[in-house]
Parts: sequence; structure tokens; C-alpha cells
Amino acid sequence: MRHILLFCLILLLGTNNTSAQTYTRTSVGVNFYLGASNLMGDLGGSDFIGSRGVWDYDIRANHIAGGFGATFYTGRSFSIGINTLFTRLVGNDAYSKQDFHFQRNLSVRTDLIEADLLLEYRPFSRSKGFNRFYIYSGVGGMYYQPKAKLNDDWYKLRELGTEGQYLDNGEGPYKELEVVIPYGLGYKFRLGKSTSLILDLGFRKTFTDYIDDVSTVYADPAALAEAKGPEAAVLADRSTPLNLNGDPRGNADIKDSYHVFSVKFEYILGGKSGDGCNYNRNPPKTRSTKINQRGMFKK
Repeated sequence: MRHILLFCLILLLGTNNTSAQTYTRTSVGVNFYLGASNLMGDLGGSDFIGSRGVWDYDIRANHIAGGFGATFYTGRSFSIGINTLFTRLVGNDAYSKQDFHFQRNLSVRTDLIEADLLLEYRPFSRSKGFNRFYIYSGVGGMYYQPKAKLNDDWYKLRELGTEGQYLDNGEGPYKELEVVIPYGLGYKFRLGKSTSLILDLGFRKTFTDYIDDVSTVYADPAALAEAKGPEAAVLADRSTPLNLNGDPRGNADIKDSYHVFSVKFEYILGGKSGDGCNYNRNPPKTRSTKINQRGMFKK
């Protein structure tokens, strides 16, 4: 949350300079990208029950990510973007050296689709050499489906209710659709008049602890097997010996998160990209430009 507040503060401070900016006509950049995603959840990594965010990073949990989007360049410092992401997040207690995780012996793969609306800000738009650096934040939605493998078959864990969601005292299944807060930073390298190569590191704050299907406590295995079948009981507890009903399985106080590092290729439709930021560094001192700077005339 502190990272998000810092991003918002920088965005607000940047608005003080917008009145002095010189605008060109709006242009649209389209992009596609490939990269890697990494889950920060309850499975693997951490040396305690739960997740410590980026400190839990394990390169073995990386998985390919890709997507496409568009950016609407409206001026020197600010842009509005839309973004889609397709990836698979993975978690595995086998990646951890901590006894609790190793004995718990759970693993998951979660197919995820995300769509976002973003506000992009270039804090150094007037500084040569740094004008291509940007930060961003926004809001989006994600669809996710955790699965686990048993005897060469993959099972949808939400439908099994591995923490007793479907039992008489359960809270019901968790949602497949959730709100996500994307934020991050990047740098644009000019390739040509209308093209840019972009390095982007994005983080995702979520409001669910079930991206990896692990959050609270173990359910009664006998009741779980009766309600949802023996597969549910096996996939809920793969430790030896089995845990007791009510023993901790995860940490519901810390929500799951994930991050994505990507390389993007951007093409500006019907205009010049320059450095990927739609503005004139040294606009001609024409009458229309001066009037435009006063906010009295728009091209």
C-alpha cells in the first residue's frame, strides 16, 4: 500500500506543471509484449506462513506472460493506457527450504487474464536523457482459475473447496473475478520515427488470498471427501502425516500479489513516436504555439 501511495503522490505533484506544457495533437500507440510473471503467494518462498512480497521472489516460479494494449498520448507528461495480460502463475512448496512449506507439499498453477485502465506519467519529460522514463498506476480486473495435478489430471481447486468452502460451516466459494491495482515503471527506447522498445516492470496489488488456493486452515478431510469427492481431500492436504481440522494452511492476513517484467514493442499510429512520448521538445515559436501554451487555443 505504501508503494501505491507514493505513486499517487508523484502523480499529484506532476499536475502542477501541466499548465506550462506544449501539446501536440493526440496520437495513439499500440503495443504487444512478452515477459515473465511471478506469484507472491502462500506457496513456497517465504520463511514464514504467508508471503513477504518481492522478498519471496524465486526465479523457478517465473512463467511466460504476454499481452497487448494501447496508449493515448495527449501531452508532454501524461498518457492514458489500456492493457491486457495473459499469463499462468505458479507456486510450489518444493521451492522452499522452510520446514512448514516442505511438509505441506502443495503446488498450484493459476491461469489468469487481466484487463486494466492506466494513467502514465513522465516525471522527467523536460529532462534530456530521462524523458523516456515513466511511472504508472490504475485499476483493472482479473479472472483467475487455480488448478492442481493429481494422477495426471488437473483439477479446478475452486470447485473442490479445499478449505471447506462448500461444507455446512463454510463461507462459500471464492470469486473468480477480482479487482486488481496495477502500478509500475518503465523506460522507452526509440527505434524509429514511429516505433519504440519498452522495458516495463509492473506490480499487482490484489484483494484476494486465493490466487494459489491457500489462505486459512485445513478442513475436515472426511467431510470434504463426502461433500466433494476423495480428490478434494487429497488435494487439500498432501502432507505426511495429515494435518488436523483447523490447523493453519495459509495466512489470510496477507493477500496474494504478483508482478510482471515485460519487453514491449510499440507503434504510433499516424504520427511520429520520437522517444515514444508525444510532444515537441523545441516547438516553433509561432503565434498558434504561443496561444496554445496559454490554453486559449487547441489545434
